[in-house]
Amino acid sequence: MKRFLLKIFVWFFGILLIGLFLMNCKKYQFYGNGEARLKIEYYTKNATKYNTLIFGSSRMYRHINPTLLDSATSHKIKAYNLASGGTFFSESLYQFHQTPIDKNIKYVIFELQDLMPFENNAYSEKILYYHDIPTTSFEVKYHLKNKDWNSLFLTLTNFVSNIFYFKKLNRQELYHTEFLTFNNGYFPLEKDYTLFQSVRTQRAAYLKDTTQLTQRMEQKVMKKKMNVVWKNEIKSLEKECQDRGIKLILVSSLFTQPIDFSFLKKDSTTKILDFTSPKKFKEFYTYKNVHDNGHLNMRGSKIFTQKFADRLNNVIESEK
Repeated sequence: MKRFLLKIFVWFFGILLIGLFLMNCKKYQFYGNGEARLKIEYYTKNATKYNTLIFGSSRMYRHINPTLLDSATSHKIKAYNLASGGTFFSESLYQFHQTPIDKNIKYVIFELQDLMPFENNAYSEKILYYHDIPTTSFEVKYHLKNKDWNSLFLTLTNFVSNIFYFKKLNRQELYHTEFLTFNNGYFPLEKDYTLFQSVRTQRAAYLKDTTQLTQRMEQKVMKKKMNVVWKNEIKSLEKECQDRGIKLILVSSLFTQPIDFSFLKKDSTTKILDFTSPKKFKEFYTYKNVHDNGHLNMRGSKIFTQKFADRLNNVIESEK
């Protein structure tokens, strides 16, 4: 019996080591997120062209057009948009750490959202890829602090799944060259309308009830408080950027809950660009500028990019 149990343990341990090895193989680092992998591969080959990288969700790569951004900042910014769909804080952090950031990079623009909402994404292939040891450790501490046992369990299960799933590679060949090169990583929803059912469904839902955006403008939304684990992780990101000589710019996007940034020191070099107020940015809550209840259309993204550039110009001027 002891020999039988020992054999099971040896087999289990062997598979664990193989899984951990594959987890760290470059080929399989983004097996569940073809968007991120292809963009990082493209940036790596063209890194010397850029001095700014953008990380975040679809509210970044659908809304910020680097070509217009470069022009509106008198080409002081030369950005590549590495954001990918449905990417929340843990994923963005993983992508930041897995990107071979060139020495030319002066600015990192990092969208700040909460962790991935597990109840909607827990069983998708995409949820697994970023659960390496550092990310899992952060999420475990985060959920322990919040006493969120369900999310804690799912984090640990996804980590184990990530090891024993043996990295089924998702190439997502549907993404073509234009997705990577069209205005340096920006890709408006209009270009995906005929390709993805989800894009058409979200548009149809908005057209069926166009009052949701206007209702948001009337709601009073409390600022989201960060627990100490999240705060410390952001401070670590801030220090990592400082050590590399990079200015970190945190972004709270349109259509998202405002975040309480009071934990950042007043003398912090990190800048905050907050676009969460519907009343302040009411032009983006109108039929002509939106595609659905959470994203701008091409026209709206053009206007937003200009406003974003205005804020960036203030950041650049403050450095002089």
